[in-house]
Amino acid sequence: MKIKVYNGNTKALEENETVFYIQSKGNYSGRPLKAPIPNCWEVRTFRSVDFEILYIIYESKILSVFLRGSVIPFLSLVEYKKIIEPILKKAIHENRIINLHYLQIRKIEEKIKNQDKIKSLLFDLKKSLSNEVYKKLEIEIV
Repeated sequence: MKIKVYNGNTKALEENETVFYIQSKGNYSGRPLKAPIPNCWEVRTFRSVDFEILYIIYESKILSVFLRGSVIPFLSLVEYKKIIEPILKKAIHENRIINLHYLQIRKIEEKIKNQDKIKSLLFDLKKSLSNEVYKKLEIEIV
């Protein structure tokens, strides 16, 4: 796994490589992201479950004690690497139950993404219907 500061450019992926991002500043520092934002790190890995493992670390709130900054909290990349490296080494077990949990987290994320698409389509439908009804009302604004 390689983690570096995201500079706005993502080079082409190698075969079986996954790329995702980690928020580095703000109250959500340490949160894994599928798309880059300002103030994030780029993570490149060949293990597809690393995203879920880092999500588990983020949700555990263990990173909160490592936040610095009096106005805008942030994580140091060096400290972040020191925290996650031993966890990542230990995270992949022969224990199938743990590995199933990673897959369950991934499935939940996919369901959330699908629900967001449905929600967006419903908002578009609502907007379209409202515009259609408005045109039929033929309201004149004085």
